[in-house]
Formats: sequence, C-alpha cells, structure tokens
Amino acid sequence: MNGGRQPSVPFPHDTSYRYLLSSKKLFVELLRSFVSRGWVEEIDATELEAIDHSFVLPDFRRKEADLVYRLRMKNRDIIFYLLLELQSTVDMAMPYRLLQYQMEIWRYLQRNRQVEEGGIFTIPAIVPIVLYNGQRPWTAPRQLRALMEGEQAFGPELLNFEYLLIDVERYTEQELLELSNTIGAVFLLDQTADRQQLHDRLGKLMGTVRAMSEDMQSQFLNWLANMVTKQLPNGHEAIDELVTQLKLEGESTMGLQQNLEAIRHSGVEEGIQLGIAKGIEQGRQRGLEEGLEKGLEQGLEQAAHRMILLGLDDEVIMQATGIAEKRLRELRKQTN
Repeated sequence: MNGGRQPSVPFPHDTSYRYLLSSKKLFVELLRSFVSRGWVEEIDATELEAIDHSFVLPDFRRKEADLVYRLRMKNRDIIFYLLLELQSTVDMAMPYRLLQYQMEIWRYLQRNRQVEEGGIFTIPAIVPIVLYNGQRPWTAPRQLRALMEGEQAFGPELLNFEYLLIDVERYTEQELLELSNTIGAVFLLDQTADRQQLHDRLGKLMGTVRAMSEDMQSQFLNWLANMVTKQLPNGHEAIDELVTQLKLEGESTMGLQQNLEAIRHSGVEEGIQLGIAKGIEQGRQRGLEEGLEKGLEQGLEQAAHRMILLGLDDEVIMQATGIAEKRLRELRKQTN
C-alpha cells in the first residue's frame, strides 16, 4: 500500500530521453561524451540501426529495454548491440535484469540465423548501458557476480559482466558546459531544480544552442518544451526568453517556435492525467493496477489525438507517446 499517494508516472523522463536518443547523431554524441572506450571512436552514425522490437522479460513483467541499437563497427564485420536502459530510481537487481534482456536479444537473433553443421557459431557482443537521472546516488551492483551468494570463493568460472553507467546528476555544471554539445546541455538542464536556475543555465548555454545544427536545435527546444516546462512552474517563460535571445542574435526561430507551441498546447500531460483519473475510478471496480494501466493508455491516446489535430508527424507522436504505429494509424482513421 502507498498510503493514498498516487503512483508516479514515468512518462516525462522516459519518453523525453527516448525522443532525443532516437536520433542516431545524438545517441553517438552521448557515447562519445560519457563512455571512455576505444571502440566508441570507431562508431559511424550511418552504420547505426535501431532494433524495432520489444524484449519482454521471461517473468512477463512489463519492463522492457528502452532502446536497442545495432552497430556495425568500421572495418570490422562485428555487430554490437547497445542496450540503453533508462532509470530514474535505483534498481538493486539491475545486473540480473540486464542479463535477462541480453538473453532475450540473443534468443531473438538466433531464430533467424542458420548455422551449418560444423560451422562457426558466434553471438553478437552486447554493451549494456544504464542512463540514470535520479537524485539518490546509484548504489546498485555494477557486476552480475556481485549478486551471487558466496561469489568470493570462486574464480572466472562464474558468469559475469559489468554494465556501463551514465549518471546524469553526478556530472558538475563545469563538466557539462565544457562539452559544448547538445547532450551536455540536456544533462545540465535535467539537473535544474527551479526556474531561476533554469534561466541562469540557459544563459550559459546560449553559445552552445546557437552552434547546434538546425535539426539538433529543434530537437533540443522540443525536449525543453515537452519535459522541463512540465517539471518547473512557468518554465516556459525561460524558454520563450531563449527564443527571443536567439532572434536578437539573428537566428531563424520560426520553425522552433511552431514546434514549441505545438508541444505546449498539444495537451499531452493533461491527456495523461485525465486518463489516469479515469483509470483510478475504473480501478475501484476492476483492481487498481489494471485500472491505472488502462487509464495511462487512454491518456496517451487522448494526447496522440490532440497531436494529430495539430498536424504533427507520426514519428513525433510515436516518440512522444510510445504508441505503436498500427494503433496510431487506427487513431488517425478515427480522427478523420
């Protein structure tokens, strides 16, 4: 029991980061900025491919890997599967969960592979990455064998791996500003606690924002409108000031303002909350968990409906709501 407290809804963080990192360019920027491995420098964004498949855990809980990318390395016939798991709370069982995800990925890939008798058998390397933006320090074990009882008595015969951790809150303002790129700006503003801090940090990021390519700049401001303004009271005013400053600097902001207004008035958050309220009412009759799940689904569909009316593209709507393409087509038919 939660003492009457409403369950938290992971929509703003999970969906906004999923929206950003669906950009191959920004995903590679994330790796190059925060992962110190030699293979990172060999990544070519044009060789990156998103895996359009949900890997449901064997216990059938609705915990799915948020993003899975397939990557062919330069000059090597090797495929890496980069597993990105978005987290806002500490999960002490994370190594075990990631092991299950990896097994599901390998099982999925082997279904479509034909290995001749006596032929070489290989599996693709998987690099599990946890992106964490919670306030508490990340205290979960980083290695799988750390979860095993009495593992100190054994050597390399035990199954083991270590995942990479990107902890948003642990980077300093100076470190993120020195990156001078989009993902550094996103992390810095994700740490923002109040409107004044948002205003101050946006001022410090002006040079970075002006230097962004047009597509990156648009994605960045869309992220601000869709996430930061929902976390901070009157946060949209600070973003409006940023757009005004860009105008004074001679930047073209027509498309950016249209995107900001579309997301600001799309009613995504309102639709979700309305759906959750209905779900709670339904939960009194059918079970709270089932009702909340149904309510969240209804809220997302209401938000998608409003975004359809605003003329937003299918890709933007799917990234913002997580609704499947088939269901979105059905909603468009209903809208028409």
